[in-house]
Amino acid sequence: MRGLVLAGPPSLRDLMRAAIRVDMTISKIFVLLLFAAPVFAMPKPVKSQTGAEVETVLARYRLAKAITAKVKKTVFQETMQSESKSQGDFYFAKGKLRIDISEPEKTTLVYDGKTVWFESRLDDQHVSVTKMRASSVHKSGSLLAALFERKGVLDRFKLVGNKTANGGNVFSYEAKDKKKSDVRFLEIAIKNKDIQRITYRDQIENRVTLEFSNLSKGAVPASKFVYKPPRSAEITEP
Repeated sequence: MRGLVLAGPPSLRDLMRAAIRVDMTISKIFVLLLFAAPVFAMPKPVKSQTGAEVETVLARYRLAKAITAKVKKTVFQETMQSESKSQGDFYFAKGKLRIDISEPEKTTLVYDGKTVWFESRLDDQHVSVTKMRASSVHKSGSLLAALFERKGVLDRFKLVGNKTANGGNVFSYEAKDKKKSDVRFLEIAIKNKDIQRITYRDQIENRVTLEFSNLSKGAVPASKFVYKPPRSAEITEP
């Protein structure tokens, strides 16, 4: 029959490209959530209405040269009713952030203060990179960067709960203005004077949980916050 083209089975390269695209789609959602933030315009001085323990821990982090930790990440997508889990290393210094995920797939997220880079790879020959200006993700940057570096961020939230769990204290917050805040709910768990877990939800109820362990404070090489895409990488800019 004329006009009929019989397509053969997909090649291994096609399958690997498709797998990367699926992983990148899920990972972009995490990037958007990670860099979603409440209003970051510097608030007017007001009396803190947040948990004093949270403020004390964050103040110590702001004075540290850098923060490093092991991190376990869980992303739950409400609309798809799906959950993904991964783990790796977390680095933070002076408003810059890096997360290297080693399992189950290797991914790297770098925020150098101006640009967000997200790399996903199946192997050295199949690498996809997403490049986003911080302004295109959100006008003011990262929730984590803000919590760790900027004073007054929690003044945009209302403390709605405080409980003891797993040997530590858990503080729950809701955005005071849910229409303007991308982060509607925030929960911070503290144990042994360090942040053990941060969980937050956006306006469509996607939920991101970051669990920290082996946290240390000390110098981190500046090169950790510099990213250069591999030559073989496919780079996209949404």
